[in-house]
Amino acid sequence: MKRFLLLLLLLFFLLVAPHTGSAQTPFDDIQSNPAVADIEAVYEKGIMIGTAADKFSPDAFVDRAQLAVCLVRTFDLNYDYLKLKKAPVPSDFYDDVEDNLWYSKASIIVDRWNIFNIADRNFNPLQRVTRAEVASAIANSFAAKKLSVITTLMWPNYSDIADLTREQQSAISFVFNADIMRYPGNEFRPDEKITRAELATILNQTLKTIAVATPAQDAE
Repeated sequence: MKRFLLLLLLLFFLLVAPHTGSAQTPFDDIQSNPAVADIEAVYEKGIMIGTAADKFSPDAFVDRAQLAVCLVRTFDLNYDYLKLKKAPVPSDFYDDVEDNLWYSKASIIVDRWNIFNIADRNFNPLQRVTRAEVASAIANSFAAKKLSVITTLMWPNYSDIADLTREQQSAISFVFNADIMRYPGNEFRPDEKITRAELATILNQTLKTIAVATPAQDAE
């Protein structure tokens, strides 16, 4: 009888006890977010981690330092291909990045691969990134890894990209056709800041595209 009552209590607890966090992540602030599946996916793959032990902060904006680290992880970028006499340090490239920060190595790697279009010696690690910047960085990452993606050759019907540079338009066309960054309606909103939840979705789609991409030298 006691065993039966214990089983009933255990069943009751499992059915009605509140859950704090998802089954795949320790985060308690993503359950109602439309990107929850993408957040779980990039967390499990080690691409994005939380802002605290139990927080992902899905609505927080992404800065350049975060984007650099995420892209390095997503594309497995490094500078091992360089024959260097000494290991590079951030001060070799930037005036605003210290050594031994969580994003220091990533800042060097993205510079070596020309992932960001930085014209001076300021990395601006805390600068919030926009949709146009993320599109360009992703397109540059595919080019850096020499990955060829078979896509439909459709020009995106966005009414707000005509004044962008040709390179920016080309990057947006690439992420659109590769199904990495697609938005409903006829606006891309290139200057809109990217949230962490949105970046999770973008990176998860990027991983899916990488999975079917072909090394450029093998593409016909």
